[in-house]
Amino acid sequence: MSTRPEALAQLESFLDRVPLYERTRNYDRGTHQNVSRLSHWIRYRVISEEEVVEAVRSRHSSAASQKFLQEVLWRTYWKGWLEMHPSVWTRYAAESKRLADEYHLDEAYQAACEGRTKLAFYNDWVNELVHTGYLHNHTRMWFASVWIFTLQLPWQLGAAYMYHHLLDGDPASNTLSWRWVAGLHTKGKIYVARPDNIATYSDRRWTPKAGELELEPTPLPSDGPDPLVSLLDVTNTPPARGVLALLHDDDLSADISPEFSPHDLSYAVLDVERNHQSAAVARHVSALRADTAHRTRARVVRSAEDIAALAAEAGVSTLHSMLPPLGFERSAIEHLSEALLQKGISITWHRRSWDAQYMPLARSGFFSFWERVQKKIE
Repeated sequence: MSTRPEALAQLESFLDRVPLYERTRNYDRGTHQNVSRLSHWIRYRVISEEEVVEAVRSRHSSAASQKFLQEVLWRTYWKGWLEMHPSVWTRYAAESKRLADEYHLDEAYQAACEGRTKLAFYNDWVNELVHTGYLHNHTRMWFASVWIFTLQLPWQLGAAYMYHHLLDGDPASNTLSWRWVAGLHTKGKIYVARPDNIATYSDRRWTPKAGELELEPTPLPSDGPDPLVSLLDVTNTPPARGVLALLHDDDLSADISPEFSPHDLSYAVLDVERNHQSAAVARHVSALRADTAHRTRARVVRSAEDIAALAAEAGVSTLHSMLPPLGFERSAIEHLSEALLQKGISITWHRRSWDAQYMPLARSGFFSFWERVQKKIE
């Protein structure tokens, strides 16, 4: 499950099931056949949101595909919203690090991470997450609600824990979804995991007992305000023929994007392990990078020194790359960019037209965003 052809094959196999998605998507039956299972490729843009939307629309009407298309666009919405509220990410990154130090010996926290709580259904979720790198989206919501309101642990630690293990872990989607459950994204609106909902949508695989869940939790205090800012400026000029482009984890198919593909570029693939990933996630992402490097005939680079040597060999002092969305990869590449500048090499940032068109619309709630996006898509 680590190549672009496998991703395209999975997309093709799911297309016929799109009309059933709205009716069946909330059920976690263990097999996950009622959802697309594309997220661990879309997260790294091995296939892009635009490709998925185009494939669905070529096969189905708007009415038959709307709910699935909305789920694809949630990813774009979260990225755009976080990009325009960067203080949310800065605060989360600092708080999760501080709290990890504070709680690292806390027994309740350790039990929650290891699936040793008194809640058998929650322990099952931990076991699936750790061993498969995946949880159904509805179960992720239950998990977050139980972590925050029943186990009464900091949401930042839960978000960091889930991100660490998810093969499709996305900084924006993961962080903001946890904030949404906690009632911080939509002020005063919290998500409460209820026994009847869990039993119904798990086909009674899990049946919480009376009193096991906190059903009337106290909302968390606001962690804002967070000012709205504009998207970072990037170039609109296509790269010149033959220049060197850097591919990274947030866009492993930039080589076939309209912004890069017509221009006969040379490619390098950045391959650096991140300490916020589990061993399973690291193996998954490493395999995706290797497939990208094979497909693009790219050199694999692991440091500023590697890139500088490749740039000298190519006779260039400027790299071109898609700007990573706000998150861990952006932070890492910003440090890399600073190291490269000291070696006389700069990076020119680009943005996919999909992101340039839709991310600025993510200024408030999702459904106002969706209304505007839907008009453009159609």
